[in-house]
Amino acid sequence: GGTCDPPHHGHLEVASTALVALELDAVVLVVANDPWQKTAGGQAVTPAEVRLAMVRAAADGMGRIEVDDLEIRRGGPSYTADTVAKYAQRGPDDQLFVLVGSDIAPGLDAWARPDEIRGHATIVVMERPGYEGNHPPAGWDHQVLDGSFPDLAGTDLRRMVSAGQSLESAVPPAVVTVI
Repeated sequence: GGTCDPPHHGHLEVASTALVALELDAVVLVVANDPWQKTAGGQAVTPAEVRLAMVRAAADGMGRIEVDDLEIRRGGPSYTADTVAKYAQRGPDDQLFVLVGSDIAPGLDAWARPDEIRGHATIVVMERPGYEGNHPPAGWDHQVLDGSFPDLAGTDLRRMVSAGQSLESAVPPAVVTVI
């Protein structure tokens, strides 16, 4: 799950690496409807339908990397606890993982209903430059995803778009077309 504003090569590289490294059946990109931790702080976010179109464009043709609009269809604020509960209900025997950056991992206890997330999923931490070695708080089952991932951030990419700069090196061509 995530804001994906815009989806970039870093997102896709993490998804592809996780697919292989964790021997997953699929990686599902779930686009947040209202990423409450950002919008509550007053951060502007591209409309959900546009972010969904960009994610669909980015994942097109990537096989076992899928896109789900579950959080958009549900409406309102997007809570990972709701999403993992829905996936656990759909596949009670499935092993679920939630991919997060090492910049986010230490704050997982501040997420809505963290005990429910812990009860349904294993956290997978992807190292982000400047946040190496950060892990979830005590009590979280987690793994670290090894890999070399592009140092990209949506905030920087949105600034580049605002300044009229090209994103062609940071996002797939189909995402550039949507933007």
